[in-house]
Amino acid sequence: MLGPTITREGLRDLDGQLELRGVIWTAPDRTERRADFGYSGRLEFRFGESRRLTVGAQAARLAQPIEPHPLSSSEVGWAAFLVQRDYRDYYQAQGFGGYASYAAGRGFSLHASLRRDYEQSVPAADPVSVFRNESWRPNTLVDDGHYLALRFGFDYGWLVRGWWERNRSTDAAPIALPGEVREPIPPGRYSSSRVWLDARRYDRWNPSVRTSARVLAGGWVGGDPLPIQRRLSLGGPDLFPGYGFRSQSCAPAAFTEPARPALCDRMIALQLEIRTRARIGLPISATAPYLIGLQRLLGIRDPDVVVFGDAGKAWVTGEGPGRIPNNRIPVLREWQYDFGLGLDFGGLGFYLAQPLTKGLPLTFTARLQQRF
Repeated sequence: MLGPTITREGLRDLDGQLELRGVIWTAPDRTERRADFGYSGRLEFRFGESRRLTVGAQAARLAQPIEPHPLSSSEVGWAAFLVQRDYRDYYQAQGFGGYASYAAGRGFSLHASLRRDYEQSVPAADPVSVFRNESWRPNTLVDDGHYLALRFGFDYGWLVRGWWERNRSTDAAPIALPGEVREPIPPGRYSSSRVWLDARRYDRWNPSVRTSARVLAGGWVGGDPLPIQRRLSLGGPDLFPGYGFRSQSCAPAAFTEPARPALCDRMIALQLEIRTRARIGLPISATAPYLIGLQRLLGIRDPDVVVFGDAGKAWVTGEGPGRIPNNRIPVLREWQYDFGLGLDFGGLGFYLAQPLTKGLPLTFTARLQQRF
């Protein structure tokens, strides 16, 4: 990714920024479905003495993830490069749109956006992996078509984030899915709505003990069934380290698609952890930030001991066998649970998690950032 950023600052009531990026994909696409290169252009203005109002426009052709929540982009990249772990599916989105946001104060802001993109399936690439050399999981096919997406949302610092989104298409070509997941949809007019909420709470009880809690929920709320590129799943290193990747995908037992697509309409996940500083470091003092980071990475400085637990469920909504009515969530006995223990060295963490359902074995996970 390469390109310039031009910024104009210092005017009384206006700042401006132009950002241009060209993207070269290093892994080839032998099917010629994906473009040879991508791009992103963004023009943004901030108004007022305190720069509370932001208005911008963007045009882009990029590979977008179907589910952004399992892991951060950097962790997904390192997992693929080092050990050939595949934690995301992608589709190509090409289009343009506009957005606006207003910072109301005290960390609270409102935002809105309108985009029109052509979204299309792309095949799995074959990038280099250092320690494994096996076949990559196929990339999930999506419901190709032009989509108009209207979104309204809010942020309260980094504690609460939420949005509502309406998607509409007049030329969508939905692919066939099992009837337990989605009834056949004829090509053409197609619209659906979904919501997303990420709420967190952090408390410090004394200089060395902290607690954190998180609720993550979202999914379908109206209209036609969700397109494949907007469906959900649970399971994996982020929200459910005790369970495998997409252990809750809502796929019927007889569905043997090797891409293992996320097919759920809704999901909810709860995370809780307690952190305390472990007194296992060596008495080597340092003040330089890079030395402090190196000492924590090597365990010379005191790491955090993390005790955690997770609970969650993903499901298909509606009427019929195996579905949950639209106005309800699954009962707690249908959820999955895990608990575990870890060491966080401030940028590198190691965790052991034990699933509490299905009799599954203990799992080991390495992370490059805090769990949440």
